[in-house]
Amino acid sequence: MPTGHALPIAALVSWLLTEALGAFMLRSWVASGSAGRAQRRPANPDGMSLPILAGHAGLNLAGLLSWIIFLVSGVPAFGFVAIGFMAPAIGLGISTVTIWTPYPTRRAPADYHPGVLPDEMVKRALDDDALSQRLIDELLEHNLGQPAPRMGGWSLRPLVPIAHGALAIVTLMLATLAAIAVV
Repeated sequence: MPTGHALPIAALVSWLLTEALGAFMLRSWVASGSAGRAQRRPANPDGMSLPILAGHAGLNLAGLLSWIIFLVSGVPAFGFVAIGFMAPAIGLGISTVTIWTPYPTRRAPADYHPGVLPDEMVKRALDDDALSQRLIDELLEHNLGQPAPRMGGWSLRPLVPIAHGALAIVTLMLATLAAIAVV
């Protein structure tokens, strides 16, 4: 192991925390049944891409193994190889986040816009007092008939991918600094 430097160990700890959050997200994704749906419909544009997810995880694990070899052997080349695996893994991770935010919930259809009225209906309602009153009454009746929105009970689940990504960036920075410090 490189002597006199806490950076390589800090990078390892950060890397392991990042991997743990990634494993938690993967477990949640599989438990929600999304993995089975993704296998049955590989061309689903609104779902997770298994090849991208496998590439992301595989590159991260290869990088982690390279980093451990770097720590054990002290050979700087393994540190840079680990960084070489990590950089594209982060790129694939960003790709998965754009597909899977917030995870793992269903997305609304592309043409769904709650509370949006067609322009021509609004123009007619503004010109006609009776139509305007009817539109307001219908909106009030519809909205008051809906269950009250849940207040409180914050969910921390959306913070998991954010923390995973932030830790990945911290890990990349620590690993880069550690590899440079050894040289």
